[in-house]
Amino acid sequence: MLEFIKYASVAFTATTAVVTGWMQYEKFRLDGEWQIDTCTETADLSTYVGLHLAWRVFLSDDPLSAPVVGNGEKIEEAFQIIAPSGRFPVSFVGTKEINRVSLTGRFEGARRASTGRFELAPTLTRRSWTGYLPFYQRNVNVLEGTFALTAGNARGHARAVRLLDGQPVEADPFVCEGAAPPEPSPSETVPDTDPVIDESVPDET
Repeated sequence: MLEFIKYASVAFTATTAVVTGWMQYEKFRLDGEWQIDTCTETADLSTYVGLHLAWRVFLSDDPLSAPVVGNGEKIEEAFQIIAPSGRFPVSFVGTKEINRVSLTGRFEGARRASTGRFELAPTLTRRSWTGYLPFYQRNVNVLEGTFALTAGNARGHARAVRLLDGQPVEADPFVCEGAAPPEPSPSETVPDTDPVIDESVPDET
C-alpha cells in the first residue's frame, strides 16, 4: 500500500508539472509585427485631447514568462502617414501574464525623449481559437487597453493589432474622437517629401 501511495504521489507530481508547463506554454504569443494605435482622452494640454498616434513595432516574447521586448517607429499622427525621414524610434519592454500585457515604452523625438505605459489585454471575441482553453490560446491578433504618456500627461485608449505582410490580421478601423481616419485609397503612395512630423509623441510646450 505504501509503495502504491509513493508511486501515485510521484505520478501526481509529474502530471502537475506537465500540466503547469503546458498551461504556461499555451499563453498567447506576441512574436511578430504589430501596429499600436492610441487616442488621447485626457491631457494637461487641451490640444492633445483627441489626438491619434500610431507605431509599428516588432515584439518578441518567450512562452515561459520571459520579458516582452520590442522595437519600432512612429508611423502616423492624426491618421496621416509620417514620411520615412520624419519617423522616430520607439522601444518597449514589459511582461505578459495569462490575460494581460504590460509594456513600458521609450519614445525618441527631435527635442527630447518621453516614456509611456501600456496596459493591454486580449478579448475572448478576438482571439485566434486553436482548440484549447480560452485563457491559454497560442495566438492573439488584437489587444486593447489603456496608455499613459509623460508628454502632456496624455492618457486614453490604446489598441494593438497584429500585422501580416504589413496588413492588419483582423480589426475594425481604429476610431479616435476629434480625428477621423481618411478614406482608404489603394493607389495612394506617400512620397519622401511629405511634411515631416519631427516628434515621436507631442512634446510639452
